[in-house]
Amino acid sequence: MDSFTIAAIAIAIILSAIVRIIRTDAAWKAVDENYAGADHLRDLTGIVQRSALQDVFGPPTVEGIFHVPRSLVEQERRLTGHLMGNLQLDGISIAVGLVALVWRPYGSIGDLLNMFVFFALIYQLAGWGATSLLMKEKG
Repeated sequence: MDSFTIAAIAIAIILSAIVRIIRTDAAWKAVDENYAGADHLRDLTGIVQRSALQDVFGPPTVEGIFHVPRSLVEQERRLTGHLMGNLQLDGISIAVGLVALVWRPYGSIGDLLNMFVFFALIYQLAGWGATSLLMKEKG
């Protein structure tokens, strides 16, 4: 791939990961501060149906707040929950994007970097796909 294509993909990966980190961090903050709603838990766990959320976390309060500990949310995360937001993987995606923006090696090292960029892109696209499926099933 040419440098412009790699730079465009790297910028897209970085922007996508930043948005996902902000969203995931806000959901974790809601859990930590005991005001997690169904939307927060759906984003973190990947559990779509409200009845399934209630089966796992118990009934919410009258205001729709689930009082659950962080450890239980981490224990109940599904693959879709990790795809919608994993702080470590999104951080790695940002790092890969930044390296691809500032360093263009040739040969096998360049191929390895391109592979990491490709995997970061696939992870970001899978995350947005999981999020859109969640919104589709929710609405």
